[in-house]
Amino acid sequence: MTNADAALRPIVEREGVHVVHVWAPWCDNSLHELAPVWAEGTGADSVTFATVWNDGASGEDVLAQYGVEADEIVVPGLRPEKADRRTTLLGLPVTWIPTTWVFNRGGRLAYAFNYGEITAERLAEAVADARRGW
Repeated sequence: MTNADAALRPIVEREGVHVVHVWAPWCDNSLHELAPVWAEGTGADSVTFATVWNDGASGEDVLAQYGVEADEIVVPGLRPEKADRRTTLLGLPVTWIPTTWVFNRGGRLAYAFNYGEITAERLAEAVADARRGW
């Protein structure tokens, strides 16, 4: 288990609905989503930004610039060439950013949005669905 996994696991395993957003501050698709999706809040119990492929640097200043308040986990590692962009978090593959995961029921993945396909409306629906009983 990596340090990032060790930091994320107890967050997503808590009671409630938890969102993990995998992004990079240099990624145009990631930046395009910040204000319209993340600045207003999600209705989740927690939102954690996992900053990847950023030479181990934080993206906290970029989040603040866009008015996004969220916890951040920095995943160490260099910014690889596009063909080599592979990693896993919480045992799930990350091959593209931005990627958004919604967890519920003690850490179960309820929804996964990849390739920047998230909107504020879709995220709100996913969080609301993740709160519903079976």
